[in-house]
Amino acid sequence: MTSSSLRDDDAPDYSYMQRVKVYKLNENGTWDDKGTGHVSVEYMEQSDAAGLVVISEEDTSTLLIHRISRDDIYQRQGADTIISWLDPEIGTDIAISFQEAIGCNYIWGQIQTVQEEYCSSKGEVARAARRVVDEFDVSGPKAAEDCFQDSGSGSIEFPCPDMNNLPEVVKIITDVSSPMAHEKVAACLVKKGYLRKLLDVFRTIEDLEDAEGLVLTFKAVKGIVLLNDTTLFEHLLSDDTVMDVVGALEYDPELPAKQDHRAFLRDSVVFKEVVPITDPAVRAKIHRTYRIGYLKDVILARVLDDATFSTLSSLMLFNNVEVTLTLLNDPNFFQELFSRLHSHEPSKPEWQDLIAFLQELCSIAKYLQPVHRQQLFNTLICNGLFNVLTLAVGAPVPKTRLFALDILLSSLHQEPSTLRNFLNHQPNHELFGLLISGLVTSDQDGVQEQTLEILRLLLDPESVETSVNLFLETFYDKYVDQLVGALAQCLVKQPEGGDSSTPARPPSSASTLGLIVELLCFCVKYHSYRIKYYVLRNNVVEKVLKLTQRPEKFLVVAAVRFMRTCIGLKDEFYHRYLTKNNLFEPVMDAFVTNGDQYNLLNSSVIEMVDFIRRENIKSLIVHLMENFGTKFENITYVETFQELKIRYEQLQEGRGMQLPPGTTAPEALASAARLLPQTAGPGFRGIEAAAALCEQRTQRRREARMMDKDEEDYFSTGSDDDEEERSAG
Repeated sequence: MTSSSLRDDDAPDYSYMQRVKVYKLNENGTWDDKGTGHVSVEYMEQSDAAGLVVISEEDTSTLLIHRISRDDIYQRQGADTIISWLDPEIGTDIAISFQEAIGCNYIWGQIQTVQEEYCSSKGEVARAARRVVDEFDVSGPKAAEDCFQDSGSGSIEFPCPDMNNLPEVVKIITDVSSPMAHEKVAACLVKKGYLRKLLDVFRTIEDLEDAEGLVLTFKAVKGIVLLNDTTLFEHLLSDDTVMDVVGALEYDPELPAKQDHRAFLRDSVVFKEVVPITDPAVRAKIHRTYRIGYLKDVILARVLDDATFSTLSSLMLFNNVEVTLTLLNDPNFFQELFSRLHSHEPSKPEWQDLIAFLQELCSIAKYLQPVHRQQLFNTLICNGLFNVLTLAVGAPVPKTRLFALDILLSSLHQEPSTLRNFLNHQPNHELFGLLISGLVTSDQDGVQEQTLEILRLLLDPESVETSVNLFLETFYDKYVDQLVGALAQCLVKQPEGGDSSTPARPPSSASTLGLIVELLCFCVKYHSYRIKYYVLRNNVVEKVLKLTQRPEKFLVVAAVRFMRTCIGLKDEFYHRYLTKNNLFEPVMDAFVTNGDQYNLLNSSVIEMVDFIRRENIKSLIVHLMENFGTKFENITYVETFQELKIRYEQLQEGRGMQLPPGTTAPEALASAARLLPQTAGPGFRGIEAAAALCEQRTQRRREARMMDKDEEDYFSTGSDDDEEERSAG
């Protein structure tokens, strides 16, 4: 079979492979879209070189002319659909984005070939450029089809598929190098039933138990898969060929024993229909999708390249989306689904399978178009989705709870107001209570993290809906006490004996406490007055700071993070609250106990102190220095605390310079001398001692300001000159 035998009057149009968008990087660092067109490699007579030319598809104007450089300036990005480079002639970045990855591969191959010709031709650059362009001329559909042959190897011709020719067939399939040749080989395999004939050869070899032939068929089928052609995948995974394909892939010579994949697919895999699907096309699509996943994740997991893995994953996704849209258009399917959900007991395996199906349906919904995604969730909600999820969140089976929480997350990402309205108006707020208790008491992996994310989305006040305010009122009136109560009991120990009629509530786990603090940080940051007055009335900060006594370092850091969040608001309300109740003490005690260990606790406290200094929060600076200044004196491995001390002295200097009206400096010194005997030791007596003390403080402030004599003379001279100029004027 020759390349000419594959051409006919109905040759497909391959121009879409050359369709690109042209981008240019502007001065602001963003990409400007210069238009859409078709790219080709052309010989440019003026520069005697080959170049990239992009012609606009709108008005046939030239969008880009670029002489291909012999230097290595070209890069591929964006899953092999973008070629970019820094153009040395205009000094800016250029990028062309292809509609199809195969077109990008084709042009990339042309660029590399041009560069190779430049290197080999030396002084014959012009002739080499003409030769390269002639080889890759894609002026029409017929020429584009000619490109599906391997460069320099002539047309691809498959021998008759039989046992004698099998080594040659394997060589043709596995030695293909260029992406265009991949397409040509795939077309040859599909046309005239060549793939089916090749699989019949495998059956014969397996019946003869020819070990060498089985290895060759494995290599052939593996090479066919790695051709990465979507049309070929449809034939490989169809009902009449899939078992032979899987059978050929069982004879991997690198594995110690034959893998019996066919027996697994035939005997162990069961298609479970939680709701009957009557459309045979949908059923076939579901079966094909499962086979793709089994091929990708089990049979060829070791040998698939990134491109083939991505193609198989995309095929699975597209099939799932198509199945979902078909079910969405069936008016009876969802009614039957929820009818079964309402009729089965939550403890039954059938009910759990229905929840698992619902979760998978919602996970696929994120890939639908917005209008279809909204239609799907509207259909689910109208059929009683949230009532079903209330049962699922409270179900005894952990896996079912995880599925239910995942469905809630999907619905929140689509439309948060719908779930808020349901929680606000549900009798006894049952689902809301289950979510809070799931965060506080659950010990199942994944449940608490998902619940935290759900509560964050629900408590987000950025929405302008009225349901947000009502929801927040419910949260602060009924449920936030449970979160803070868990923190209050973080140090409570269980009674050793079992005599107590009311045993202490089991303390929450360390991970639970960390998640609760994280949620409280979110509330402090976004809920302003509601959380502010709740913190004041319920001593929330004191309860959070109990975590500094826990042995788990990440909980101590969580407590520091909560205090840092309160300080970061720069709200004087929180500042007064922290200083009045001396709430820095447990944090500084933990910091001093930690010593100079370079860990997250050390860094978080230093950052908090540095933030206070940088933002010049005066009340906190004074409080820290007056209460913990002696502890800071020995911390010299960072400059943060010395800088805090300097800022404190600057504040004190500013206060000291404000003398009462009509009071002179000597009078102030005399007043200081009269006060010293009451507060100072025996060595500080009289006006001389007061003057010496003031002079000592002044000297320290001068050193802190670091202004030398030359700087003072400079500014003094400048001032005198200005005075003389004004007098002369």
